Amino acid sequence: MKRCLFLLLFSFGILSCTNVQRSPSSEMYDADRANRVQEIDLELSKYWNNDWRASQQAFQTMREATNQTLFDGSALRDPKVRQQVEKLMGERQFHVNQLSSKLQLRDWSGLGPWFEATFRPRLFDKEEVMEVKNLADFKLGTKRNPFPLEHRFYDSYTLRFANLLPAGSEAPFAGDRDDRQQKYLKARLECNNDIIYDDGFLFFTSERHSRVYEFNWYYNKVNGQKVRVKFASAVSYCQFKFYDPDVSSTWTHGFELADIADASPEWIKLTNQIDICARPEGNFGNTPTSFFWQQDFNFTTCPQSFEKMVNLRDPYVSMNRKVMSLTGSGLKRKDFNDKNPMAELDFSKAPKFDVIWVSSLNFSADFYGMIMARALRYHAERGTQVRILVPEVTMTKKDKHILEWLQVGVPNIKVQYYKYRLSERHDGGWLDKFHRVNHTKLIIGYSAKDPSANFLITGGRNIRDSYIFSDTPFYKAYKYLKNYGEGEEAYIYYNDFEIELRGYQFVKSVTSQMLAFWMRDPETQRFRSTNLNVPKLADADQVRRLTSLPTLYPLVRHIMSLPYFDGYQLERFYINMIDSAQSELLLTTPYFRPSVAISAALDRAVQRGVKVKVMTRIHLAGDGTPQIAEDVNKQGVNRHLSNVDIYEWTDEKSILHAKLLVIDRKLSFVSSVNLNRRSFIHDTESGALILHEKTAEELRTEILNFLRQGRKITNQERISWINGTLIDWADSYF
Repeated sequence: MKRCLFLLLFSFGILSCTNVQRSPSSEMYDADRANRVQEIDLELSKYWNNDWRASQQAFQTMREATNQTLFDGSALRDPKVRQQVEKLMGERQFHVNQLSSKLQLRDWSGLGPWFEATFRPRLFDKEEVMEVKNLADFKLGTKRNPFPLEHRFYDSYTLRFANLLPAGSEAPFAGDRDDRQQKYLKARLECNNDIIYDDGFLFFTSERHSRVYEFNWYYNKVNGQKVRVKFASAVSYCQFKFYDPDVSSTWTHGFELADIADASPEWIKLTNQIDICARPEGNFGNTPTSFFWQQDFNFTTCPQSFEKMVNLRDPYVSMNRKVMSLTGSGLKRKDFNDKNPMAELDFSKAPKFDVIWVSSLNFSADFYGMIMARALRYHAERGTQVRILVPEVTMTKKDKHILEWLQVGVPNIKVQYYKYRLSERHDGGWLDKFHRVNHTKLIIGYSAKDPSANFLITGGRNIRDSYIFSDTPFYKAYKYLKNYGEGEEAYIYYNDFEIELRGYQFVKSVTSQMLAFWMRDPETQRFRSTNLNVPKLADADQVRRLTSLPTLYPLVRHIMSLPYFDGYQLERFYINMIDSAQSELLLTTPYFRPSVAISAALDRAVQRGVKVKVMTRIHLAGDGTPQIAEDVNKQGVNRHLSNVDIYEWTDEKSILHAKLLVIDRKLSFVSSVNLNRRSFIHDTESGALILHEKTAEELRTEILNFLRQGRKITNQERISWINGTLIDWADSYF
């Protein structure tokens, strides 16, 4: 408890230092200040609290909500560290104050950033891998997109060439030999500026700079060789060639590499974007409107509007809108009903995207996965930068084969298998390597030249048939797909919900936010926020103007959460959001075991007279989770049964999976977030926060429809003694 109080009090003490007199040695431009603040935030992130137990204690003792990130009390006991943090916080506050002095709220419409800046410093270290698994894919003369080099973004960028060709009797060289470990291809990398590589053997190596690098490229499956190179910043084009000396004496295979800045200028703009958000401070009252305007979270986009929202409650509508958004034409209802993975896709009206982002808990080898893969490949072949983020632990061999096929010949599709790595920051244990996953569900298409094509789809659905088909699919005719009908993998229908939002500026800001996450440091998970909040006092007229904006058009912000990096900001977000409720709070969640601090916020809401209704599920058979998951939900139900109306989803043939929250018929949150501890402590999450009465009424109706399909729970649920003991022992995992 002492550590917790020290952590809390010290963080408040630092954050209250607003009258710093220290000034830089020379006058800085506003964009330079924004860059410096973001540099400072990255440095400070090393000291953010990542001990969830300390955070839980701190959040429970807070009498007033705070947006500020807490610091690690144990780290700050070191006087040098404390002095460094104080120095950085003082400098940060100085630059924010200088920016605030120039901000005039009357000149800001309330939408979008106050101004945009470009982030210039290089980020972290990164290694990418270029794999060769099939010779036929790399025959010279075959048209293919160049591999996009991202060497100008990072402090240290390494490209590894992986020769994964078969090296056994099936190897593509003449005559199998006993000394297969010595078998190699002749390879040559040539660039228009210096290649940087190690030359020599064992301890006698030295760094060499040359525009040409020739080497023997051994078969990695039997030799284990790792060829790594770096590039001078001036490199914009390279050619990699290779041949098998047993069957040829000249170059037969290869591919090109090109600076991504040349291949996709929009990529550069998005990955360097800083949105400076105006944060109005004034007498907004304690309402959902106040919560929307006065956020100070690092990973929440500036207020924007959207042009259109499409309700994707119906599974066919959901799938059809994804196909239509990507191809320009719809998906035939018959193809959907027949679960035809090779359904004809009409690309004659397809928009041209600069970037497509896909993140999901699953990317399955089934109808849904194949339709998505085919649409994505079409765009990648035409130069779109496609990025796919999925957890490694959820991907089966067949799933990975779909994504591998997707990348053949189109290296501008890059797949990142999210995997937690242990660090020295006490932010997890060995079990977390398997437990922590990417849980964001986003499909985004961004086009600078065709703003009307921009779209974002978010909610609870993953890319898997069980989120769109209530009956079990059979894929006996497609050996590369999962045949759920014959028991290849467990199957149950997830009754879910999504929305599609359209609007150029909003989609642009979220795309930038997700690409920043893509470029995170693989070791520490640190990544740059794309927004910077600048506070400014709003007078009564400005408060009235901003408060009235949602009556004119919908307002929306997007939050990204990586809890063990960002100081558990999503939990503070929920606490503040619940504390803003004044009359009604409705939510649906498949998993219901709130943290102690969120439970306390629900209690406070009830004490204020807020009517709270929750739809959840107790019986989770078929979910792929152990029986203990049901008792986990029962514990959450029992905790709040006396003061919250809790309803159970009773359809035995489906699992409720929608994640919806509506407050006071004004504020809505559509997200990937389950109201259990895993979402707030372990998994990556995201969601769209919408301030708009008409939208809230529509989403409120959806929640009420869910409630009508359930039963109100009136009695305490029985929890087995052994499961109750296990739940308490492994508290954070549920």
